[in-house]
Amino acid sequence: MSYVLFETGTDYDVELLRLLYRLPGGQGRSADVCRLFEKEYSHRIPEEHRGVYSNGKPIWDKNVRWGRQHLKDLGLVDAPAYGIWRITEAGRRWVEENPGATRITGVKRTRQSRSGKRTSSRKASVPGITLEMLEQTRRAMPDDQFRQLWGAVYEQLLAEKRAKAITEITQTELGRRTRRWLDEVHAFLRGKNTSTPSSEVLCEWIHFCYTLELHREAAALLSYVREEEVSPAIYKRAKRVAAVCRSRRTAKGRN
Repeated sequence: MSYVLFETGTDYDVELLRLLYRLPGGQGRSADVCRLFEKEYSHRIPEEHRGVYSNGKPIWDKNVRWGRQHLKDLGLVDAPAYGIWRITEAGRRWVEENPGATRITGVKRTRQSRSGKRTSSRKASVPGITLEMLEQTRRAMPDDQFRQLWGAVYEQLLAEKRAKAITEITQTELGRRTRRWLDEVHAFLRGKNTSTPSSEVLCEWIHFCYTLELHREAAALLSYVREEEVSPAIYKRAKRVAAVCRSRRTAKGRN
């Protein structure tokens, strides 16, 4: 049976919601839910998400907790008591109505007001508060408490920081750059390259082809990678991605 690796933090949201849906009463303690999540989805957690932050928390664990906060903002998960995660009726309906979805769509973001009523979210703003200040606060405060007090502001400042890394690019230029990479891949597979790409470049090509859903190319490229020329983590992930692509090719051939 084929599976897709988690690549970004948002890839965890849907599976976390489905996990809560399956739990007795639709709820569990945060630590127990995270342990169960790792047990059930260990095969989908990539090597780079198994690293740890300075506070000792694994990256995948933080992604799960971020996912819970996102689901809570959407009204799909709530917290009946401190440290308890529970799926809401809206969350149950979404799971039942979207059995094959891989992303949360069709749900408007909400926030919980002090009166307990849900309102449309609005941009959080606290003058004088910086992302660096909140990072220090986050390290010194329990995660759930930090989310409750500073979650919205932290997410806004983090989004503003991420937005600075965005490069404006036209569809035409994006297509040209993609085409150039793909031409290099095809030239290599046809034996027309003037030089032999390194194993590290080949691993990059595998991920590139996988992103474009070019499963045939991604699966074929792995056989040209010399395992001893790249780090174990890079080779392991490239091998996993190539295996996914081979599985998808096989499944497509049966349809």
